[in-house]
Amino acid sequence: MRVKISTIIDRLDALTERAGQLVSWLVLILMALTLVVAVPRYLLSNQWFLELQLFSLDWGAIRSVYSHYVNALGDSIQYVHAIIFMVGVSYALKQGDHVRIDIIYRSLKPRARAWVNITGYLALFFPTFIFLLVMSWPYVMNSWGVMESSARPGGLPFIYLLKTFLLIMPAMMILQGIAQLLRNIQILLQDPNVMATEETA
Repeated sequence: MRVKISTIIDRLDALTERAGQLVSWLVLILMALTLVVAVPRYLLSNQWFLELQLFSLDWGAIRSVYSHYVNALGDSIQYVHAIIFMVGVSYALKQGDHVRIDIIYRSLKPRARAWVNITGYLALFFPTFIFLLVMSWPYVMNSWGVMESSARPGGLPFIYLLKTFLLIMPAMMILQGIAQLLRNIQILLQDPNVMATEETA
């Protein structure tokens, strides 16, 4: 029984870990996109810079091209930022980086902590993310049905793909929550005498 639980935990943890590693690269992309949008916006609206006539370029034409693509670039920033959060939140849960009010919790023994965690996951965590998953489903399906795109001129035509992460996020949280729940169940299944020995070691 314990071996099977450990295998499930390891596989769910590996899925979350892999997703977290992949999404971490999006932070660099987000930084690059932000620079690509912010720097030209500042320079191309700065009269002093335009009057320099650097490299004999047609800065008016460059500003026109930039204006044509700026909404798509702005949408890209929103997309990447949303994906980082939506996928990264389950990784934060796995790493224990989520916010916890532990004034009492940290003083509890491992088995008592396990009971608190199990109660929290069953009473609050799973109902919340199952609710989000169920409520988001028709919203996302409607977006796919019309192939929803940006309302802004020149914006990205992939709103339906972005909204899909409203399903991916709670699904990943539920999977990682199962791993966390099983991890706490494992603690309860351990021999109390062994745990007491480990605590005093």
